[in-house]
Amino acid sequence: METKNDSESGKHEANWVPAAKVQGEIAAEVLASNLRAASIPVQVMQESVGSAFGFTVGPLGAVSVMVPEAYLEQAKELLDLEPEFSGEEVECPYCGVTLELDEKELEQGWFVCPECDEETKIVFEE
Repeated sequence: METKNDSESGKHEANWVPAAKVQGEIAAEVLASNLRAASIPVQVMQESVGSAFGFTVGPLGAVSVMVPEAYLEQAKELLDLEPEFSGEEVECPYCGVTLELDEKELEQGWFVCPECDEETKIVFEE
């Protein structure tokens, strides 16, 4: 593979990072379209086996919405992914798995999903 440095190409290759992880390509494309509307470069990536067989749930159904690292904070703010609460249970906004939060996680105001490893802040509605 041939690569060019910045002085040769005039461009800097972006370091792509996940702004969100959701279940299914349709959900990912909805988020990606919101980012594109805000002029944020975006790529939708799914495990090739999940894509080939059309998985929309579980680990193979997970789809990452990728943005250049420089746009990550802006993208996360725009997407404003917050967990959905029902008592002490929460649904991860990235992968959709239902989790039961412990007292420590509720007090600290955030949790890390054991399924997708995404960190999510907890927003309490008044």
